[in-house]
Amino acid sequence: MLSDSNKIEKAENIVSQKEIYTGKYISLKVLTVEKAKGYSQRELIEHPGTILLIALTEDRKLVLNKIYRKSIDEYSTELPSKRIDSNENHLDVIKNEMLEELGYEVDNIKNVYSFYPSIAYSDEKVYMYVTDVRKVKDVNVCSTFSTMEVSLDLIKERFDELGIIDAKSIVGIDYILKEFNL
Repeated sequence: MLSDSNKIEKAENIVSQKEIYTGKYISLKVLTVEKAKGYSQRELIEHPGTILLIALTEDRKLVLNKIYRKSIDEYSTELPSKRIDSNENHLDVIKNEMLEELGYEVDNIKNVYSFYPSIAYSDEKVYMYVTDVRKVKDVNVCSTFSTMEVSLDLIKERFDELGIIDAKSIVGIDYILKEFNL
């Protein structure tokens, strides 16, 4: 049986905190914390959270985005995702993002689970959903972004070749491949 070790008393009390940077989407704080054997500093990125969408077409294809990511200076193939604000309704965000940005209508939205991709230094929480989608319109996208539909079988066979290097997308794709016993 697993222990309740995550429910123990706080191991680090915040003594002070300093806001280093506040941006449009994230903020960076440096916390001074008291531990059993002295003090230490923690650098924390505060992030409002992300919705990750496993969007499946009728013929078992995943909707994937190929997008240029400046942080790594290369393209990444990813599941659709959207940064959220704390007051946004997840279902509304999913419907709007898929229709307006990608041209898909959604149906049967299912909340799968939530996880923290970089818990050591960020409070970003990823909310993972699965939904059925249907292409209803073409949308104009910029030159550093494209959308594609890829079969689950092809994803399993050629995962590395597709350039799927984003951690949250890897978690989502692993989940859906297991759901279909692939």
